[in-house]
Amino acid sequence: MSKPQPIPALRFSQKIIWSVALIAALLVTAACNGPIPTPTTESQSTSTIPPSKTARPTFTPLPTNTVPPTPTLAPTLTLVPPTPTEVPTPTSDPNISPLTGLRVSDPSLIRRRVLAVRIGNDPEIRPQEGLGLADIVYEEVMDGWTITRFTALYLESDAKRIRPIRSARLTSLYITPQYDAALVHTGASDKIRWLISQATFVDLDQFFHPEPYGVLAGYDWRGRIYTSVEKIHEYLKKRGQERDTPIKGYTFDPNPPQGQPATAIHIPYPSAAVVDWAYDAASHRYLRSVRGKPHLEGLTKEQIAADNVIIFYAEHKKTNIVEDSLGSTAIDIVMTGSGRAIVCRDGVMVEGRWIQVAPGELIQYYDAEGKLIPLRPGKTWIQLVPTDYNVVIK
Repeated sequence: MSKPQPIPALRFSQKIIWSVALIAALLVTAACNGPIPTPTTESQSTSTIPPSKTARPTFTPLPTNTVPPTPTLAPTLTLVPPTPTEVPTPTSDPNISPLTGLRVSDPSLIRRRVLAVRIGNDPEIRPQEGLGLADIVYEEVMDGWTITRFTALYLESDAKRIRPIRSARLTSLYITPQYDAALVHTGASDKIRWLISQATFVDLDQFFHPEPYGVLAGYDWRGRIYTSVEKIHEYLKKRGQERDTPIKGYTFDPNPPQGQPATAIHIPYPSAAVVDWAYDAASHRYLRSVRGKPHLEGLTKEQIAADNVIIFYAEHKKTNIVEDSLGSTAIDIVMTGSGRAIVCRDGVMVEGRWIQVAPGELIQYYDAEGKLIPLRPGKTWIQLVPTDYNVVIK
């Protein structure tokens, strides 16, 4: 009898089963050996402020500077800073202000905490209020190189309104510690706000401390935030952050120094903020103009004046810290170590150097022999400028 043959349909079905099994096995193998998927950046958690204080990070300076070319300066002093031969000592008179050298009727005014207030300088919001009443004012070029901004220091001086309050920059990390001041400002970029959070000085960012700030109608975002000296000190007392001991200060002398004439000072800041100071012999003070017009104090309607104008030359480094929607990056104005300085007072100028002997210490001004340059008692404006700026003094 012949052996039965397989049915053709069954052979075909078996082939299909074997093929399906083979494909399934290959799929399982691929799944076991394939790459593990990684989470997207959206699913990764981030934190803008670390939970605890750590060492201050550094930002990355870029290799070039975007400052427009300016005429070359006359030969400067030696790059080797003179060794200070004099160290300022606090005055024994408890009624003399360490910032202005002026006598005050109430000594408690000069034992309280200095306020370092950030004030805007957009042409649309001038005249500012309270700026001309500050004891000391720093002026700096802003990111984008189109305008300047101020850090105004208030100790014994008073201002019923200070406006407009603006955001902090890297200079706040250099200036505020020198005076153990409270930084008064309306926010900052994320990186700078983080750096401020790691510092030890008192920070009164309006975003986190809205109580002592107000909003003034009739101005846009550049000019509407304000405060006052009284409100800030009340808030400091409420939080237990007020001082009760004087800070270190400057050396003062009412007698004019020897020096070259300095009756007119021209500072080539960006076109919206070009500055001129003209010496007024009758008052022994310098009168300030911006863009060729008198710069007025909004509260008094008087022209802003200073007893001392200091030209503070400092390296301006470009950084990778983005400050606005246009992509403008922060400028690191280096205020550590030493650099060229010109002190103008009483219609004369004294060439010298600014020197900071240790981080956070008050910067002092020395002549070529290492002696302190005394300031005239009164208000002081410190003009921060790039090292290659052609500041004209005559």
